Amino acid sequence: MVDGTLFPCWSWRTDRCLYSGKHKTTGMSVQVACTLDGALAWISDPVTGNHHDSYAINDTEVLVSLNPGDWIGDKGYVGNGMITPYKKPKGGELAEWQKEYNRQVNKIRWVVEQVIANLKTGRILHTDYRRPLSTFTETISCVIGLHFYRIACE
Repeated sequence: MVDGTLFPCWSWRTDRCLYSGKHKTTGMSVQVACTLDGALAWISDPVTGNHHDSYAINDTEVLVSLNPGDWIGDKGYVGNGMITPYKKPKGGELAEWQKEYNRQVNKIRWVVEQVIANLKTGRILHTDYRRPLSTFTETISCVIGLHFYRIACE
């Protein structure tokens, strides 16, 4: 399963590419993948916050080497060949079987949401990043590495 999340930072007026319209704040976005039982499997390198989840997952090229049909994502990944919920058609409604399908997919997807919530329990990933912007990507990568190290030691 995969989902994206935003690590917030201070608002730098000179770097509008950090602004996420979805979250209405600035930050860097990462893609988080986990197994069906909730074990953290992978975290992408950060990309600027103005990019959509579909762009971010394609930027990592992880789907090139793996079968996207084995992945489960939210509606932000529609068109990547993943298992995703159906989007409501413009001006229409979903059929009952599509609504039930969406419920079943979302019952599975809650696991990745919990993994992201556990990842963000550390203050450095939860609160706004206040150090110089040039160190943001490096710091996030370091924290992610330390998180995987902690998991390996448990």
